[in-house]
Amino acid sequence: MSESNADTKLENFDDLFTGNPENIEENLSALLLQAKALENKSVYLQILSQIALAQAMQKKFDLAHKTLDKAEASLASEYELAQVRILLERGRVFHQSGNIDEALPLFKMSYELSRKHEFDFHTINAAHMVAIVEKNVDEKIVWNKKAIDLAQKTQDKRAYAWLGAIYNNLAQNYIEAEQYSEAHSAFKQSKNFGEDRGDVIIVRGAKWGIARSLRSLNCLDEALSVQLALLEEYKTIAKKGELPVELMVVGRGLVYEELAEIHLAHMKKYAALAYQDLSKDPWCIKLIPERLEKMKELEIHK
Repeated sequence: MSESNADTKLENFDDLFTGNPENIEENLSALLLQAKALENKSVYLQILSQIALAQAMQKKFDLAHKTLDKAEASLASEYELAQVRILLERGRVFHQSGNIDEALPLFKMSYELSRKHEFDFHTINAAHMVAIVEKNVDEKIVWNKKAIDLAQKTQDKRAYAWLGAIYNNLAQNYIEAEQYSEAHSAFKQSKNFGEDRGDVIIVRGAKWGIARSLRSLNCLDEALSVQLALLEEYKTIAKKGELPVELMVVGRGLVYEELAEIHLAHMKKYAALAYQDLSKDPWCIKLIPERLEKMKELEIHK
């Protein structure tokens, strides 16, 4: 690797955080000697934080904490960005290992420090992680709204790019809170953002969410139409191999799940209508009581 290419890789080390975590760890580790040789250790410490995250993604949690310990040992007060990222990734290591109570305060500390120094991308990142681990749905909504507010105002293009995902997260919070109209609006915002940026992943996820909210708003035919169209998309994706199989089957499986829920809702609706009409007729009550009972059971089916 030429010196200029090495410098470019070091400057853009975050671009290496793609693909499987084993390769991410290997590629980032290859930059450590060069980064450590710099007088300013901030990049070196930030790279260590991302190596720790890659290790956590491989479930090497003890090693990830040791990597972060190593980074913390070299922290100095002038390395604010490195400190923000170390706090954030320490929180993520705890989160991925299931220690939510230990993760939450670290995310909040990262958020406050990042906001103080106007690191918009990382402030939004921390806020969205707080929203993920908060147990109370109202708090989830508050934190995702904080992230959205900053993403809408920022001049940082990378920070602005968070919007599509966080609109989706907010919509999911509204689903959990049974605020389905608000969920529908947030999913539409996610879809519009994805379309403006040509991001088919965001758009596809938002379409699913729009249909999900329509189902809970009892707009079953509209929900069915959207999910069936998505199913056709996944057939094309499978045929062309446009997504890794493991991602494709999850997306398609979620569509199948919603189709089942929509048909179940339709069944309950028509069972209720059938029982409502037939139970008024004396002859039906006398001649087909078992069928009436079946409609009644289907109506209340969980």
